Amino acid sequence: MKAFFKPSFAKIILTFILFVIASLFWRQYVISTISDTFPWGFPLQFYLAWGPCPPSVTCSESNMLFLVLDIVIWYLASAFMISMVKKRKIAG
Repeated sequence: MKAFFKPSFAKIILTFILFVIASLFWRQYVISTISDTFPWGFPLQFYLAWGPCPPSVTCSESNMLFLVLDIVIWYLASAFMISMVKKRKIAG
């Protein structure tokens, strides 16, 4: 169990690759269906901007807790994927 959670270079790189790809695909999907909403983050949306926005008004919001939880979720997913690959190498 310790090996599952122990950070490695591969887990960290895979975490950020999954994090960025999922966020980009979700952003593109939302932008294509709702024209004036611009989110970041999947499965938890940690940043949202909308428009058109009048001058001197902030039309965005962010949630740092969702950002941290999003990264943790993708870290767990990458740890699971890497452990499955290692098990296949040992078994195969």
